[in-house]
Amino acid sequence: MKRHGFKNIIIGFFFFLLDIHIFIDVLPDPVDYLLIGVGIVKLGTGGLRAKKAEMTAYILMVLSLPTLFLSGEVLKQMQLASLEWVLYGFVMSIGDLILVYFIFLMLLHELEYPINQEENHNRVRKMMIIYMSIALSITFLQPFLLNMEQNTAMVLGIMSIVLFLIVHIAFLVLLRVLHKTFPTAS
Repeated sequence: MKRHGFKNIIIGFFFFLLDIHIFIDVLPDPVDYLLIGVGIVKLGTGGLRAKKAEMTAYILMVLSLPTLFLSGEVLKQMQLASLEWVLYGFVMSIGDLILVYFIFLMLLHELEYPINQEENHNRVRKMMIIYMSIALSITFLQPFLLNMEQNTAMVLGIMSIVLFLIVHIAFLVLLRVLHKTFPTAS
């Protein structure tokens, strides 16, 4: 059961990262958050941190419903023209950080690993520090990019995207490694 939980979380975050558009969003953000929430439930820790992570995933699922009706390109245009949509994007970014933070706490404090307990806790702890440091820096850099010189903003924006992709992929790899520690029948 725990393997299925990890699988749902990995798929949810993977498709959230991928964001494929073939005329429509193949796997929209609300579905990604639903997969993550269901995966957290399947991990079955039942602890406070898991409940917070689950609730955050479901709140983000509801908050991301407008993305079902708007294409990615329309959303980008709206963010350029409207302060409300810029704030919406910022709130969703903060929500994503909170979700990942609660997942890290759940992985650290509430999940019992069948093998290499201490090693897995160390992996999670290190990844949490790296991921949260980079993601928080990038999130709070975004508003300042609007007021920078265009060339500087473009370089910092590209560096932010690349850094975020690297750290997000590393997070997915960590989840996959933890997934493999549980027996198939678990």
